[in-house]
Amino acid sequence: MSTVRDHLIGLLALIVAGVGAATPAAAQASASRLTYSFHVGSAHPLGTMDSLNDANIHADVDVGYRLNFLPTKGYFNLKLYVGLNQFTAEPFVPTAHPRWVNLSANVQWVFPPTPSGLRPYLQAGPGRYWPKSGPSQNGFNVGLGAQGPIAPFSLEFGIDIHQIQTKPVTRFATVQLGVLFH
Repeated sequence: MSTVRDHLIGLLALIVAGVGAATPAAAQASASRLTYSFHVGSAHPLGTMDSLNDANIHADVDVGYRLNFLPTKGYFNLKLYVGLNQFTAEPFVPTAHPRWVNLSANVQWVFPPTPSGLRPYLQAGPGRYWPKSGPSQNGFNVGLGAQGPIAPFSLEFGIDIHQIQTKPVTRFATVQLGVLFH
């Protein structure tokens, strides 16, 4: 569990650095390349996991870095995020509520704004998943969503599908709404 704690401490240090970079003078110098956000929503079990669990809470925090800007094609972000995915064991199952903490590194493709101002995005990346008890496992996620600008931040909403390389494979979806600071 100390490894999860170490990763969380490292991520918080990155966020604090991002907050420092968000001061007016630093923001102009960085041209909004560094972003950070937090999301809340729900985690929904899929496949085999769905037969034993019900949906519950999802929360995550991330730090992003804009790689480049292509006016006609949008831009790419690198995102590092920590997520908490809690599920509720169904009443007839005598087990504890499953929980997975993940540390993921995603590439996000943000498309040009639509006429409504929304910026759709696609993202995917590998991650490491720590269960409530037991060893950590590798996994990955893919997702889609949109960002709606509201100066000086954006609202971000999306859905991600996670797959953890357990036997049998563990799959779940997260639906979230968040605030993106840039």
